Amino acid sequence: MGKTMTGHLRLWRNYDDWAGLRGKLIVTLLRQWVTLPGSVVLDAGCGAGGASLALAEAGAAVTAVDLQRTPPSRIAGSPVRYVCADLATWQNDVPLQAAVLWDVLEHLADPNRVLQQISRALKPGGLLLVATPNRYAPSNALCDPHYGLPGLSLLPRRAIARIIAGWLRWLPADKPDFPQLLSLAAVDRLFRDSGFSWRFVNRETYYAAMRMPRALWNRPWHLHAVETLQSYGWDRRLGQWVDNRNSFGNRWLMPTFFILARKEAS
Repeated sequence: MGKTMTGHLRLWRNYDDWAGLRGKLIVTLLRQWVTLPGSVVLDAGCGAGGASLALAEAGAAVTAVDLQRTPPSRIAGSPVRYVCADLATWQNDVPLQAAVLWDVLEHLADPNRVLQQISRALKPGGLLLVATPNRYAPSNALCDPHYGLPGLSLLPRRAIARIIAGWLRWLPADKPDFPQLLSLAAVDRLFRDSGFSWRFVNRETYYAAMRMPRALWNRPWHLHAVETLQSYGWDRRLGQWVDNRNSFGNRWLMPTFFILARKEAS
């Protein structure tokens, strides 16, 4: 258990340490569809604040929302407006051009309500950039992306909380956001119910991440695999197979769904 716990802690330490790179990745992606200078952007579930700060540095007027009582150190003293609030009840007084929901959707107790709140805050045609792990991807079933345990990604939130907090005692039982991974069918339904159309942006994410691997991959063996691919030039060959189609591979094999959703006009 100690070895597994060490791996779990290292994963999350890396995730926090490399939040700035993740923010640069998100800016690289979002600026392909949004003119960031002057745009009003929401970083929903901002975590360590890497995306919030990077978006602000790119010229956006950023609101960062999270449950932490104090703002992350990265954005303290920055132009980012921090709000401690539950995304399910948060409301914005200025229409948004874009929002980011990166590695957050699976943590939400009521994702439908949160997406509806974000939809209300967005202008018609506004964009939502989403990354969320694929519940049925074989790689996630073998090694859960949050805790590194086999089979955990297929379980409901209550069972995950029982294992992580009750049996293993890795986290307190009152932790409010144990993750429950979603299938693409569930994600599609959530988007449609909240007034969004959507498409994959896997290809754009892949090429951006290959320029800054730590922005996307946090496990040492993942990074070693990427470095090996790049050293032999195989990353370019692999890139030829990455696409944005609603295909079998993207639905069932891709470890993470990278999605750009658009608010449809009422």
